[in-house]
Amino acid sequence: MTDASVNDRYRNEYSREFVKRWDDLIGWDGRAAGEADFFPRLLAAHGARQVVDIAAGTGFHSVMLANAGFEVTASDGSQNMIEQTKENAKRHGVKLADTRSCDWRNLHEAFGEDKFDALVCLGNSFTHLQDHEARRDALESMFRVLKPGGMLVIDHRNYDRMLDQGFSSKHSFYYTGAGVDARPVELTRTRAKFQYSFADGQNYHLTMYPLKEGYIAHLLEDCGFVGNMRYGDFERPFDQGDVDFIQQIAFKPRKATNGGGGGKPTSRSDIVRDTQAYYDGAADEIYREIWGENIHLGVFDRADEGLPEAMVRSNEKLSAELGLKKSDYVLDVGCGYGAAARFLAERFGCRVLATNISDRELAHARDLTKARGLDDRVDYQWADFHDLPFLADSFDCYLSQEAFLHAVDKDAVLREAQRVLKPGGRLVFTDILVRRGTSDEDRAKISERVGSPVMWDAPDYAEALQKLGLTIERQEDMSQHVAPTYGWVRRELERRRPEFEKRIGKELVDKTSAALQFWVDSAEAGRIGWGWFVARK
Repeated sequence: MTDASVNDRYRNEYSREFVKRWDDLIGWDGRAAGEADFFPRLLAAHGARQVVDIAAGTGFHSVMLANAGFEVTASDGSQNMIEQTKENAKRHGVKLADTRSCDWRNLHEAFGEDKFDALVCLGNSFTHLQDHEARRDALESMFRVLKPGGMLVIDHRNYDRMLDQGFSSKHSFYYTGAGVDARPVELTRTRAKFQYSFADGQNYHLTMYPLKEGYIAHLLEDCGFVGNMRYGDFERPFDQGDVDFIQQIAFKPRKATNGGGGGKPTSRSDIVRDTQAYYDGAADEIYREIWGENIHLGVFDRADEGLPEAMVRSNEKLSAELGLKKSDYVLDVGCGYGAAARFLAERFGCRVLATNISDRELAHARDLTKARGLDDRVDYQWADFHDLPFLADSFDCYLSQEAFLHAVDKDAVLREAQRVLKPGGRLVFTDILVRRGTSDEDRAKISERVGSPVMWDAPDYAEALQKLGLTIERQEDMSQHVAPTYGWVRRELERRRPEFEKRIGKELVDKTSAALQFWVDSAEAGRIGWGWFVARK
């Protein structure tokens, strides 16, 4: 068993002299450029306001997040680092909510439980802890200081690559100062000793434990965190063999094991996370097998027609609305398995960036696209449509099919669509609607099925588009196709019931079949519909 003192070794390694030179090592301007506002955007997208930075170092992220409008508490295990954080905050004119040195294993005692919306542990800091029990105790304390639904962000070096392939680094993100270098002088399965060199020949050393990506993910789950998402050098997807740093994001459940919180999802982060879990779960199994590549509604010509033919007709009809050229750049939001993106790339030769929040759907979409030889024209990226990670005026067309129903803030989604479109660009989307005359009781049942607190009717979308200054060019009611779509899927599920019961269990098949019938009944009763919209910026 590891001696407990090794978990505190970093306190001595961060000598006052070394800490005074830390800002020269990381290079604030270079680091800010490399991160490109990743952390403020991430925290804001999940509704965080009160943030604790537990590995504050000399205060780079604490100052940056405070400047972005967050209420920031800065903490670090090294008192020397905290003193430097205070000096840097004062120099930048930033007021921090609190600054103190604290052992990560005692965070809940220092700050209290259910205190923060988000906790960040950045700069490869978590790897200072040398044994498993210390890491587990630290994560349990982090769990306790977070509010139910709160977000944890940990980053670490890509030790998987380092151990398998040897050390290499772009030096584009974390240690960007001029005339400095950071590299391991000792690297084994259980020890990574890094040397930090400066232009004047002075060297300093830090001792870390090379934690692998999968181990940290498992430890997060073991400590009660859920919804783990991973980025490589601030991007999704990423090539595990090509990135320098891994960012892991996880959440404290709303109904926490320590008794806090509970209830239905209400925040944007809750809805996004629940939707992601749904499409990454058993739904992927059913949709991939029955719906196939295209998991959208179909346009039926005959009562006895199959959904595959009807979905081809949907793509044909939708493509006619777009008026695309080969030079156009299309953003497909909520892309499913990428059927529409591939269809447009083949039909028009245009480039398509397809986004989704389901990792499983994205992975399958990439495989299908590569198999079709279209990966030079169709790219895939994880993105939340409430807060798109793209520059303004980037796309000639924004396309979305039956995805907006999951949005907790539909106004925000439409604002983002308007923002990323070029002047003159087209917003083309379809969505499942809840009619305005639907009773509150039925509306509640529908919203519960979707997992969204609010669903709109066609006039709601029209009003929102007009408020944004978008010109509505086409609006069409396609509600007659909803019941045939879900009815066909349910019949296929029942036809193949024995097969699916073996794979995902009878209870889940029963639940899915009942949900599909609910959509059929609601559509036939006129409570839900399907609308098509074309608007121009």
